[in-house]
Amino acid sequence: MTELVKPDSLLYSERVLPNIGTFAAVFVLLPSTVIIAEPFDLRIGLVVGLIAVSTIWGLLVLRAPRIQVTKSDLRVGKVTIPRNFIGQPQAVGKSEIFAERGPNLDPAAHKVFQGSVKTAVKIPVTDPEDPTPYWLVSTRNPTKLVELLSNS
Repeated sequence: MTELVKPDSLLYSERVLPNIGTFAAVFVLLPSTVIIAEPFDLRIGLVVGLIAVSTIWGLLVLRAPRIQVTKSDLRVGKVTIPRNFIGQPQAVGKSEIFAERGPNLDPAAHKVFQGSVKTAVKIPVTDPEDPTPYWLVSTRNPTKLVELLSNS
């Protein structure tokens, strides 16, 4: 069970949902299912299509990563790190995101991606006992998150 942060200690919270294009792409499943089921029964295709689209939309929302910042911790999804083990974060813009997610990506980094979000924050980990060099986290508000994490 996911433990949520108490609202009074919360400095920042963001649920990184997919963009509207992702939801629209999933919606195409509905007419496709109806067309496939047409030789049998349109109503079956409509019901199956509605169930499939609703289920996928629900999973997209429920599985979207949540970023929460308190005075003492940073929580991304189910993983938490004390803020005193965070180095100087940097915003990753749209022009740099491909390289950061691809050729420049350290395999040991903690990665939380939302594929349709084209900005992120790169957060160095300063704990000498942690083998993770940094966190790379998709966010729609990289500047705000960097500013908040920089004010330790």
